[in-house]
Amino acid sequence: WGQVPVVEDGRIVGVVTRTDLLKRLAALERAAAPRRNLAEQLAAALPPERLALLRRIADTAGELNMSLFVVGGFVRDLLLGLPSQDFDLVVEGNAVALARRLADELGGRVTAHTQFGTAKWKLPGGPPVAHLDFVSARTEFYAHPSALPEVERGSIKLDLHRRDFTLNTLAVRLDRQAFGDLLDFWGGERDLREGLIRVLHSL
Repeated sequence: WGQVPVVEDGRIVGVVTRTDLLKRLAALERAAAPRRNLAEQLAAALPPERLALLRRIADTAGELNMSLFVVGGFVRDLLLGLPSQDFDLVVEGNAVALARRLADELGGRVTAHTQFGTAKWKLPGGPPVAHLDFVSARTEFYAHPSALPEVERGSIKLDLHRRDFTLNTLAVRLDRQAFGDLLDFWGGERDLREGLIRVLHSL
């Protein structure tokens, strides 16, 4: 069951969901685990020019009072020691504004979808990095199945919670003051370590 009612004196006073349990378990694990930083793994996994570009993007985001994260498959593969091209950047703030600022400073073209808070920055000079995708941290609502989402700006925690499996909810912070810090709100690293593919929630 996805939801269990909490009853007191014959009245329903609350509900406990699968997500509530995951949040509690993840919080207990975080409290017991030391802070994890993956800066060394990032440096080993990325070519120097790409690492320098990430730091430049994070600095520009900081100038705009935004926080920058790499999320999902790239972080999962980084922890597994596997090469990955699955590179998604999430911004706590306006991803479109950040991409346009970068294009103004460094060149290239931006394709933006302001309705969804996403932007694709096509870098000048082409490969080895032809483009980067930026997404504003968000939460989504669907009026009905297969409908386009209604998007609302949110935190990195809310953005990660809308993903499918716990092992895809991992994120690494790229801000200069916390570069390489691992964010694991939903127990993704534990599930990765134990070889579990766990559905995050019933949606």
